[in-house]
Amino acid sequence: MIWITTAIYSLLCSALLWIGFWLYGKTLMYLGRSGVIIKSLGGFVVYMLFACVLVSPFFLAPIFIENWRDEVKSNVLYFVYFGICYLISVAPGGFYFKKRYLIELKEFGYFAKRR
Repeated sequence: MIWITTAIYSLLCSALLWIGFWLYGKTLMYLGRSGVIIKSLGGFVVYMLFACVLVSPFFLAPIFIENWRDEVKSNVLYFVYFGICYLISVAPGGFYFKKRYLIELKEFGYFAKRR
């Protein structure tokens, strides 16, 4: 039963993470049109908030999945399954962000290659 619950949890996380990627892209696009200081400081704050959103499925899993901690500690296969489900739930938002925002954000100076 925990395996099915984890799959359903991953679907819900996928939708929430997609919204997170969308908001992250929109906010950086807005900040990219601002001055250098606002763009840098605002981008840092937005990045920190987005990092919290990205790791939130790990902290919320014990609330939504019964016996999650015990299962992760005792069953390596379940731990791998949860990790794969997490990666699959992040992928749609990541691909959308890359397709929709990444090129334009590079023009604003975000995600530029290091020299």
